[in-house]
Amino acid sequence: MRPDKLAVALRPRSGFEAIDVGIRLAQRCARPLFVANLVLVMSICAIAHLIFGVWLDQPDIGLMIVWWLKPLYDRLALHVLSRGVFDATPSAREALRALPSLVRGSGLFRALTLQRFDSQRALRLPVAQLEGLRGKPARARRKLLSGRVSGSGIALLFCFLHFELLLWWGIPMLISLVIPGDIGFIPPPLVKFYDPFAHPAPWASAVWYLGYGLVVAVLEPFYLAGGFGLYLKRRTDLEAWDVELQLRRLGTPAVIALGAAIAIWATTFAPAPARADDGVARREAAAQKAPAAIKEVLARPEFGHEEKVHRLRWKKNEAEKKADPSKAPSWLKSLFEILAGFGRWLAAAWRVAAWVALGLFAALLIWFLLRQIRLIQAARRPPPPPVEVAGLDIRPESLPDDIEAVAETLIANGRLREALALLYRGALSRLAHDARIPFERGDTEGDCLLRVTRAGLPARAFFAELTRNWQAVAYARRMLENDEAAALCRAWTSAFGAMP
Repeated sequence: MRPDKLAVALRPRSGFEAIDVGIRLAQRCARPLFVANLVLVMSICAIAHLIFGVWLDQPDIGLMIVWWLKPLYDRLALHVLSRGVFDATPSAREALRALPSLVRGSGLFRALTLQRFDSQRALRLPVAQLEGLRGKPARARRKLLSGRVSGSGIALLFCFLHFELLLWWGIPMLISLVIPGDIGFIPPPLVKFYDPFAHPAPWASAVWYLGYGLVVAVLEPFYLAGGFGLYLKRRTDLEAWDVELQLRRLGTPAVIALGAAIAIWATTFAPAPARADDGVARREAAAQKAPAAIKEVLARPEFGHEEKVHRLRWKKNEAEKKADPSKAPSWLKSLFEILAGFGRWLAAAWRVAAWVALGLFAALLIWFLLRQIRLIQAARRPPPPPVEVAGLDIRPESLPDDIEAVAETLIANGRLREALALLYRGALSRLAHDARIPFERGDTEGDCLLRVTRAGLPARAFFAELTRNWQAVAYARRMLENDEAAALCRAWTSAFGAMP
């Protein structure tokens, strides 16, 4: 690497200042950097949504795959930044054309498996992609680069992690507050929170994928750029790029003059070379004078007197020192052997218990992860239906066996409101007890209609018409014709009479 070709000013910097330099570099290469990443990330989002969100009905797995492939997006971003730092920024099309070679020759498989949760991946990625190191040299190089900037790298990761969560969840929540309430946009992960038996609408899942893809495409290049800035800082510190660059700027005449001055000083002021014979003679003369010098030192006042020091210490019995341990009583030897065996057994038992506990914890963790990605569905027992809904008794024993016949009799007698109330109560009872719609005691007619619509039952269209007519008769005091009421009775049997 030629430091004199860099478009970044080389000087000692702190870790956070180096991150800021990387962010500024990303802004300088913004157009090809973000266009290339946007094309790559959104393509993967679209494929993941079609396969897992539409075909397999597992949108959470698709989102996890989009998140898991972040090391792939980082390689594309580093390809643009590593050339942009030399004022040779490639176009977005050129960067995308280089993607197959980046996949093959940058250790992507290891980054997606063993190193996926590396907190320093933005700092350490140039070791594999730009320096081409593998194995033990790569591990030593990554350890060397992480020194003194590991705290900055972890802070960078957590900062962008919170940015990502804030934008990914904040934007849909803001949209849900702005759009009209009848559209009812709820983020797909929260649909189950509001209604355990409901499913998110396909367009809501697509919006969720699109939003997460945009967040990753915008934030991930900035994160990688911050790590690349830390990488440039560490190489500047370790290889003294700033000193080398200053020497290059001095130019050849100045270097020659400095070398000549050093040579003149060495020949003029350097001491005469000493011969080996002179050194041997000096050592022999010093050895002959050593005894007299030692006596002279010992004759000084600090060495010229004796001093007695008294200390207290435990005195061991000589008989105990000479005692033979093999002559100990046999019962004592047996006791020690029993205790030693018990200690070994206890240590082995604790070791087995520790491994069993570790295995149970790993199995519990795997089960929890599978539950989160919905590969394992827990058997949920829905709560029992309420006794009343919207002030109406929906218990099956409070309703007649033949609801249609009783309703037609009430219509013939001019008791239209009672007939529609009976049909509406019967519909709520069948939906709550047979279709397991989770009505609540305080639900209004509108809440009940929303729950039935989200459940996607075939009878939702008739239930909507029945709710509208019931509200018109009960609250608006609008009377229906007998033919219309009779048609509702016949349609009620078609919609709810065949329910088990």
